[in-house]
Amino acid sequence: MRRPSHLKWLAAPLLALAVAGSPAAAAPNLDTRLGIAEGFRNPGVMADTHAGWERLILPWDQVQPGGADDFSHLGITISDQQLKAELDRGEHVVGLLEFTPGWAAANPDQGMRSPPINLDRPFDDPSNYWGRFVSETARHYAGRIDDWVLWNEPEFHPGDPGAGGSFTWLGSDEQFAQLLKVGYLAIKKANPNAHVSFPGTSYWVDLLNNRPQFYDRLMGVLTQDPDAAANNYYHDVVGLNLYRAPDDVYRVYSIIKDIQRKYGIDKPVWLTETNAMPSDDRAVACPHADTAIQTTMDQQAAYAVQAFAMAAAAGYQRFEFYQMVDQNPCAEPAVWGATRDDGSRRPVSAALQTAIGQFAGYIGVHLVPLVRETQDWSPWPEDPSSLMPNWQVYQVAFDKPGNQRVTAVWNGDGSPLRVRIRKNGSSASLIDRNGASHQVQDAQGWWVLDLAPATAHFPQDPDGYHFIGGEPMLLVEDGVDPSAPVVAPALGDPGSVPREFRLFPSPRDGQTVSQGQSADYFISVRGYEGFDDPVTFTLDHWSTQRVPRPQDPSTLPLGLTLPESVMPGQTAMVHLETAGADPGIYFIDVRANGGGISKTIQIALVVD
Repeated sequence: MRRPSHLKWLAAPLLALAVAGSPAAAAPNLDTRLGIAEGFRNPGVMADTHAGWERLILPWDQVQPGGADDFSHLGITISDQQLKAELDRGEHVVGLLEFTPGWAAANPDQGMRSPPINLDRPFDDPSNYWGRFVSETARHYAGRIDDWVLWNEPEFHPGDPGAGGSFTWLGSDEQFAQLLKVGYLAIKKANPNAHVSFPGTSYWVDLLNNRPQFYDRLMGVLTQDPDAAANNYYHDVVGLNLYRAPDDVYRVYSIIKDIQRKYGIDKPVWLTETNAMPSDDRAVACPHADTAIQTTMDQQAAYAVQAFAMAAAAGYQRFEFYQMVDQNPCAEPAVWGATRDDGSRRPVSAALQTAIGQFAGYIGVHLVPLVRETQDWSPWPEDPSSLMPNWQVYQVAFDKPGNQRVTAVWNGDGSPLRVRIRKNGSSASLIDRNGASHQVQDAQGWWVLDLAPATAHFPQDPDGYHFIGGEPMLLVEDGVDPSAPVVAPALGDPGSVPREFRLFPSPRDGQTVSQGQSADYFISVRGYEGFDDPVTFTLDHWSTQRVPRPQDPSTLPLGLTLPESVMPGQTAMVHLETAGADPGIYFIDVRANGGGISKTIQIALVVD
């Protein structure tokens, strides 16, 4: 079995994104975009959740333990009867091929992580054992399993901090590029209808070890192959394995798409693994209670709903929870399962049933969060190098057939929030992650609901950032015009704040520059209760630490540039030049006017 690593330093993904999609056809009405890995290991729960796809592992070292001519163990992972039952239920099955048997290892001392021997021979040469295994397997399952993933998490290196024993590949990047090429060509010849996925990678291990992403590195190798472009660079799909933070699910998708744009390609992305593994399940012998990232089973359940919502909003073609059953937590680095080995269900199983049941069949998705008024860290996506957005209330709206809209909403703050969602439907119901119904208030064109606080905080993250949000709620509206826009949530009851604008400067506490340098400030303008008038800016007065009395604007010794006007939701840039100005602390008071409202904001600048 694969032993994935999941060191995750919790990070974080634009303010509004619409993604169109359509569910793949399947037998009894399952949406094959939403899945649970290895679901066949508990078919009852798999049926209850209505998950539509599952990835399962066919380990080469177990399928062919005795030699190149032995294919008698092809059913070692899943029997033909079990596979038929999954397919009859409408499941889309994806196979993962990995791990080299000892007899085929180029470096026997590396065991199943070794590159195969004869990998450089033509893909259809019988002595290219990897090519032969892949070909025979794809041919055997053609029509039943037509999607294949070649290896999993090959980017891990021995000794990587937090990796433990999770590394699966000890060859070079160039050798892996050859393995991918051989596998792709072999599968396509054996089953022309098949799709081949680049291995799922974890993102974090390369980032934390200051390496380019494995996908980027491999594309750099593949572009040197004169036959690669004509063969789709030997992959049709890209896999990602992301854990712990729903923000990562959204943000890292854009990184993969950036890599694809760099090489002039555009391929679907699958989220082949995601989970937030609990550390508080005392019902198992090895709960991993000492893990660095403490997570409760309730937080895990909230994560499942949030991660699926963010995956759909980002644009993943498929996404799945890893995995259905623990498979002995004492032998694994984490507690993986939606169910325990004894078949009992964790809270996440109900959450998956709710999320899949409500999200299935979506035809469009919109992420429109509420951004916090203040910034306590440099946020993504405004700062592309940041790992965390600054979203206070998360809102992901799913448009579904029949004029229905399902909106997943959750709290990013550590205190309870009353929020408003713009009313678009003729009626609505509110359900929690367990599927239970709750009251929702209809008030002045808004749906009003209360959101529980977020509790999952990692000590090394900024104060106020939670890597999993609070308990998600699902607002199910009927009678929604599909063209109705999704607008950001608002805080409080209708009328709880006046119709006005407010100003939020950044940096909030001023800045310091050397004499002759320039300085930029950014003033975010936010409108409330429908305020949508332009806001203009003028210099009201200035002062210094030595001369605290307000001074005439025309005497300011700094060069000042202000925007003519900005609209609510936009940011005004204030530019200051210090050439010729004396050292000191300057206080610049800027007046903002709009809609008959006037406000003053002060920015501070230290000139050394």
